[in-house]
Amino acid sequence: MSDDDFSLCVLTNARKAARAVSRYYDQMARKAGFTSGQFSVLVTVREHDGATTAELAERLSMERTTLVRNVALLEKKGFLISRPAADARGKAFSITEQGNLLIENALPLWRDAQEHVKDLLGEEDFLTSVRLMKRLSQL
Repeated sequence: MSDDDFSLCVLTNARKAARAVSRYYDQMARKAGFTSGQFSVLVTVREHDGATTAELAERLSMERTTLVRNVALLEKKGFLISRPAADARGKAFSITEQGNLLIENALPLWRDAQEHVKDLLGEEDFLTSVRLMKRLSQL
């Protein structure tokens, strides 16, 4: 194997996989009326009530500007509410009852998507993939 074997490039393969997975999960999310990115934001806010923009961006490994666009839309649709953060320099977010309902309605679709990926990879490779992605996200 050559050191210059670009078919083994982590970046290229990670981006290809990320695009394919994003497309697949976006199809799922569209059925529920939002994007997979918005679903991730909603679930993260639900799990970390009162998280600030900076905290959410960190947890989601998302550019702050992208996150701000997503939360603004989710807030406008009534799925999130914001209030001044404790340090008064930003906003803190909570999920609304409508946002919780949206997640609950989307969970069966998300579970189906998860099962499809698990079936494609097999249980062991599925778990290994998730573990490796978590490690890579530490770069």
